[in-house]
Amino acid sequence: MKSESPVSGPALVHRRGSLRGRLVALKGPRLSVGRDQGNDVVVDSPVVSTRHVLIFLDEEGDRGWLLRDLDSKNGTYLNGREVLEQKLEDGDVIRLCRNGPEFVFAATGSIDYMNDSTVNFNPADFAEPGREGAEERGVKGVCRTLGRELERSSRRSTRAILFSAAAVCAALLLAGWYFAGGPVRMAGSLASRPAVELDLGPIYSSLFHSYREKGIGEVRVRNTTSRALQAACVEFTLEGEGRGYLVEGLRFELPELAPGETWTKRLNPLLSRKIVTERSLEVTAAVRLEEGRELLASANRAVTIYDYHVFNWQDPSKVAVFVDSNDAAVKAFVDSAWGHRPGVSPYEFPPAQMVTAVTLLSALNGHKIGYKPDARTPVSVSEGVETSDRVNYPGETLLRRSGDCDDIVVLCCSVLEAADIPTAVVVGSSHVIMMFDSGLSSIPASAGEVPGNLFSEESWVAHKGRLWIPVEATELARPAGGFTAAWAAAWRYKKQIESGELPVFEIREGWKRYKPLHPPPAADVLAKIRQGSLWRQEGLAAAAEAALRVVKTFAGDNLQAAVNELKKSCDGLELAQRSSLLYTQAGFYREAAALLEQAIFDGEAPPDAGAVRSWGGKVTFDLAILLTDLALAVTLSSSSVAELERAVEYYRLALDGLPDALPEKSECMLRLGLVQKMRGDLKAYRKWTDQAIEREPRLREKLDRLERGDGRVASTSPDRRLLDYLRSRMAATRL
Repeated sequence: MKSESPVSGPALVHRRGSLRGRLVALKGPRLSVGRDQGNDVVVDSPVVSTRHVLIFLDEEGDRGWLLRDLDSKNGTYLNGREVLEQKLEDGDVIRLCRNGPEFVFAATGSIDYMNDSTVNFNPADFAEPGREGAEERGVKGVCRTLGRELERSSRRSTRAILFSAAAVCAALLLAGWYFAGGPVRMAGSLASRPAVELDLGPIYSSLFHSYREKGIGEVRVRNTTSRALQAACVEFTLEGEGRGYLVEGLRFELPELAPGETWTKRLNPLLSRKIVTERSLEVTAAVRLEEGRELLASANRAVTIYDYHVFNWQDPSKVAVFVDSNDAAVKAFVDSAWGHRPGVSPYEFPPAQMVTAVTLLSALNGHKIGYKPDARTPVSVSEGVETSDRVNYPGETLLRRSGDCDDIVVLCCSVLEAADIPTAVVVGSSHVIMMFDSGLSSIPASAGEVPGNLFSEESWVAHKGRLWIPVEATELARPAGGFTAAWAAAWRYKKQIESGELPVFEIREGWKRYKPLHPPPAADVLAKIRQGSLWRQEGLAAAAEAALRVVKTFAGDNLQAAVNELKKSCDGLELAQRSSLLYTQAGFYREAAALLEQAIFDGEAPPDAGAVRSWGGKVTFDLAILLTDLALAVTLSSSSVAELERAVEYYRLALDGLPDALPEKSECMLRLGLVQKMRGDLKAYRKWTDQAIEREPRLREKLDRLERGDGRVASTSPDRRLLDYLRSRMAATRL
């Protein structure tokens, strides 16, 4: 007997199971069936898999509607035969598991009765009721349906009537759900079992180390019963392919939970390293609520585990897990490039860490890493808050010599962090760059001294009181690029960075929350890394020196502009002293020394220490001040014992011109002693430091502080108090 058509298109009728008699219209081209709440049709049966079958329309071909098993645990049967994928015909019987829930496929929305197990429903009887009398009319509709079924009893067997009555009872229960807006409940009573829920997001293998602390989600238990829950516990597991991904299962004892109360617990599992997978997959997360040995409730849901290259930019600080300064390839690369660093004094400009950064970034350009965008994948083109990307680990980019902007940024940060240079990632809407701490302060000097910073305003970023250098990392992947090109290309981001429009994420701050995954290389990859020829570069030292010359010239031009401003307000020895102080504070010690030697010795600087000792000029107070500055500049730029010997003689001349009554003369003696120590004359070191402390006992603490440091005479910037005092005395007594 043919049924009346309840819908105009294809549909599924639930023939056997908890939703028996329910009709589902196939409104779209796909319909998924399974136990997980994310399916289009949810079947609550233990024999049904999380995602069991997919019914879909063959839009590219002409095969019509197809049935596909989704690698279910208990299989899918079509008309009694197990299938993986099969074309559907009108009236086909679909069964989940050999004896599980059953559907009938109705190609035109109407099906024949099969084994008298399906009741013929008239949709008019179940039309949505109005605002008044909804429940009454709904029950009457069910009664009318039952009446029609009884009228047909003369044409059916007794068994068919019983089947019909059972189906109508099921429909009555469904109607109760529909019209009451939820499960059928006895008046004034609560559900007989509590509710348990899982709130989980996807799991990223790359964040493996953080889940023990941050957790993967929450489990909630709501006591919807009329009694208190006592001695209950919750157990969380991963099933299917997820078996073995937990080192130990999670089991929580619940406190006494009164009726209506909710208990929530964060899930902080100890994950096995097995979860760090090279492919993304879906597993089942399951939770059981038990009281004693009785199972009160359970829940499960599908969870995606992304492979260890997948990254979610929703929280950009998590990119720190890819920045690995201990990567074997990164360490080998840095070791190889380290010997090509240009030799400069640790206190000269550019600062040592900027010299190192320029060298290493020039080495990356010389390693010929090409720009290669990521392939478009379902992961990379997804939308919404879960938008993800693929990021290579630094060693992979080094060995493949290719990557996109985020891969190259991760590599740059890893290489510089391996050299102990702080780095940060700057994140835009569709692009990332990096920047590093130059080692310079971004705090402007006092009025009338050094005017601001060494670089033009657009070329650096003030970040937490430091001067950071922005770098467009993709420029390093251009053969004709290099450090200076990468630096200049990033200047356009300065205003956006300092205004907060482009957020900055320091790698070391990210490491505090998200530890690098540090995947170990395979044996053959490690053998390749250890090949010295892989990292060898011709001309790296020359490239680094050329880049540093550009940096120094760029800064020098700004200093010269500042000197030109000083010339408008002073001249003579005061100009020399103030200009040299400007150069000294900037780290241009050789330039400061040359300027002072020209002013002190009338353009004919002594070639060595002996010439300084034999100099017959008179040391006035003004010259003593300049000689103190000169000795300091020569000491800070020294790269040989001969230069230190010349600094010693400059200090001796300065002492001759400083009055004994001047307390700061003792500090000059202390500095002279420290320079003697630097050149290896310990006897002279002891002589001068003892004299200084005898004159000024307060210098003992300062000497101890220097001894606990590196012992250098200028392990810090020039003593501002002494220089300010000397400058004021010079201004008061100048000719």
